[in-house]
Amino acid sequence: MSSVTAFSQSLSRVTSGIDLGVGYLDKVWVPSVLYHQELSLTNFPWFRIGWGVRAWGYYAGRTDLAPKNNALSGDTLKFGRVSSNGASFVLGANFRVWKFDIGANTDLFGVAFGVKRKGLYTKSTLFDGEGSKYYNDYVPSNPSTINLLPLALDKQNGQSELFLRYWFTDRIALKLGYTYGRITYATAEKLDNGQKRFSKTFGVPYAALSFPFYN
Repeated sequence: MSSVTAFSQSLSRVTSGIDLGVGYLDKVWVPSVLYHQELSLTNFPWFRIGWGVRAWGYYAGRTDLAPKNNALSGDTLKFGRVSSNGASFVLGANFRVWKFDIGANTDLFGVAFGVKRKGLYTKSTLFDGEGSKYYNDYVPSNPSTINLLPLALDKQNGQSELFLRYWFTDRIALKLGYTYGRITYATAEKLDNGQKRFSKTFGVPYAALSFPFYN
């Protein structure tokens, strides 16, 4: 008589859903739609690794954008209004505690687009640079198209989130969080120090409704 010993494996479980929300603070609107998937293991059902795609927008009134080395050059690109839209690939993680998801995510890479606008190029230091012929003049620019790791790198478009999601039922949840990001415009002309990208960081409270997808 022979016997067979069976070994069970920890099977992974993939879940997915969509978050529809908006961030707002001081007349800055940051709407977004995030499609996300999460992978959890049977042995660790409370921890999930996530990825997805985020479609986002950024709309604001008067905005000053600066190059990376603004502390030395003192130049600024000033807009009466900015607007940008984009789509990004997202990586994140969260913990499930009872009916709560506690997590974070960030854009890895993405694209952005928007209306071409003219920014007023100003200089606060006494020394002229290679972009001096544009001082106190309007320079055409538009949202920087190709963007990579906006959380870590300057002069990129994109955002990151810290969030808490509460599931009222298995079909709807409220997501509250904080969105931290960067808005970047690129000029057609090289300005002082060869700079073409001007940006600023932003942070806004965020709220969304979440809906799961079932296979």
